[in-house]
Amino acid sequence: MPASTRPEVVNKRGVDLRSVDLENEHDRLRLLSYLWPDQPDRMALTENAISLPRPPVDQADAIDWLETRLAQQPEGRLHLVYHTIAWQYFPKKAQQRGTALRAEAGQKATTTRPLAHLSMEADGDGPGAGLTLTTWPGGAQMALGRADFHGRWIDWAAKPP
Repeated sequence: MPASTRPEVVNKRGVDLRSVDLENEHDRLRLLSYLWPDQPDRMALTENAISLPRPPVDQADAIDWLETRLAQQPEGRLHLVYHTIAWQYFPKKAQQRGTALRAEAGQKATTTRPLAHLSMEADGDGPGAGLTLTTWPGGAQMALGRADFHGRWIDWAAKPP
């Protein structure tokens, strides 16, 4: 895509096993209570994020939800699936199933129904988390760079892995 072109987001949706209602003052304060008091910048980032419009968040198991979402690859649109600092918390069987679901959907992807998987996850390297992108058709993988676990910085260094 040319750098001067901005992508158009036509649909977005999230999932959480136990989602938080940020319109509810109790839930909002609970979320903020998890931030360390010696990190005012992180508090400000979180408060700002809370003030932004949010997509609908379904309360469900992420892998079951992913199976349903991947079955809905839209014609003429890129279907982007992404996650941040979540994968490591899934049981191994769920990780294997999620990987298999993405691979299966990738096999079905076409140039008019492309699929992409973007992740920001702990990978044992450092600093921060690895940013990776896989696109289908074809399954091309790219290391995009590294990011701080709490959003304080991103080092964009896109290169093939």
